[in-house]
Amino acid sequence: MTVLGTASVLPRAPQRATAPLNLVLLAFGFAAFPAYPAFITLSSVSPPGVSLIPRGVALALLACCALGALVLALQLFWERRPLPVTFGPAVAYIGAWLLAALFGFDPATGLLFVLDGVLVLIFHAAIARFYPDRRAALTMIAAFLGSGAFVAALGLGMLALRRPAAMYAVGHGRAISTFVVPGEFAGYLLFLIPTAIGVALVTGRFWLRVLGIAAAGLGLLALAATYSRAGWLGFAVGAAFFVYMLRRSARIGVLLSAALVVGLVTISVYNGHHNPSEYFTRLSIWRTGLRTVQLFPVTGVGPGAFRHVYPALRPPDGEPSAFHAHDYLLNAFAETGLVGIATLFALWYCFGRAMERALRGAQGSRRILTLAILSGFVATLAQSSLDFIQVVILGCWIPFMALALGVAEYGLE
Repeated sequence: MTVLGTASVLPRAPQRATAPLNLVLLAFGFAAFPAYPAFITLSSVSPPGVSLIPRGVALALLACCALGALVLALQLFWERRPLPVTFGPAVAYIGAWLLAALFGFDPATGLLFVLDGVLVLIFHAAIARFYPDRRAALTMIAAFLGSGAFVAALGLGMLALRRPAAMYAVGHGRAISTFVVPGEFAGYLLFLIPTAIGVALVTGRFWLRVLGIAAAGLGLLALAATYSRAGWLGFAVGAAFFVYMLRRSARIGVLLSAALVVGLVTISVYNGHHNPSEYFTRLSIWRTGLRTVQLFPVTGVGPGAFRHVYPALRPPDGEPSAFHAHDYLLNAFAETGLVGIATLFALWYCFGRAMERALRGAQGSRRILTLAILSGFVATLAQSSLDFIQVVILGCWIPFMALALGVAEYGLE
């Protein structure tokens, strides 16, 4: 494997079939995505929402994730196989989080985020290692779609029943499911929906196509029920990207641009199912984020610590409290400083270069499914311009980088 040439950007296919234990661990990793937001209950953070998953269950889940990651890490170490080209930049990115946590205002919370990042790094390497095995690829995709369909249906059911009552009230009648706030649920769905659509379009297996259609349909209904304007914006941008990349033409580009403008205007004036007191609060939060960057430019205030400095730095007429800066880049700069931003851009640059090389040889079903997954990245990046979704940043982006590269190079079947 080389990094700069046109050779494989993922390790070569394994010589033997993936062991059953590894299949179980990979399936668990993808299926458990919707439960990861509950880890926030293990920290000192008081999130602006209610978690369906109790703290004890979240602690047990974290222990299972740590044990599974340890098993995969030991196997990867013993095999000594090449790592994906994105692994080094991802390590540097999480390392910047560690540095920011140690010098920040809330080291305990920051270290919990770093621990989550380490688990995700191992999962990232394991996806790249085992994806070339067709059984492993199908296991990962099926686990993600099956879990996603269930969670989407659960969110719709909870909304219809208005139970739990606390979640319904705090969420202003918006779908939340196993997540803590509707925006997190929307961010997860922005990866589920395009992946499910891509699988349904390319798979030759009837059961997998049915699963893809079910996950996509339930996911679309659930995304609408989140009433997340940032999520809707992300979906519009991601869908436009996917359609244009499949059918590149000036006419398609103009039509998509016009539809996108209409959608953006509609979303910007819609205020249903939101607390009226929160209108325009992002303006004061963004101003405070910029002030935080000015005061702590090198390593920031630490992961998860923006909430500590906000009350002291906010404008006099600003929102009394803020959990994060409501913008991914601004929040990353405020909490991890120049060190974090530099490693962040290095990670995305490396992934972009690797993806570009992989797409050169991807045709037919491989290209369609790869573009579908990439539209999830585009959608969540657009969403992150108005919000900060931790489960997407740590839970989805880094693992899905390995998944997208695997699909581009090896396909699904």
